Amino acid sequence: MKIAISGKGGVGKTTLAACLAKYYANKGYKVIAVDADPDANLASALGLDYGIASKIVPLAEMKDLIEE
Repeated sequence: MKIAISGKGGVGKTTLAACLAKYYANKGYKVIAVDADPDANLASALGLDYGIASKIVPLAEMKDLIEE
């Protein structure tokens, strides 16, 4: 299953995405949550601590992966 969430800024897309990701993960599903927003906040919405969240590299900065 793939779920994409879009809409105006400030309507709760990140909150909804975090809630859905946690819900399905708690149900035992394997979940990959991708934050494509340039102002990425999904990691903090999921409750990841700053130490882990600060090591997340935006896909746009992964030049080798993009080239591949």
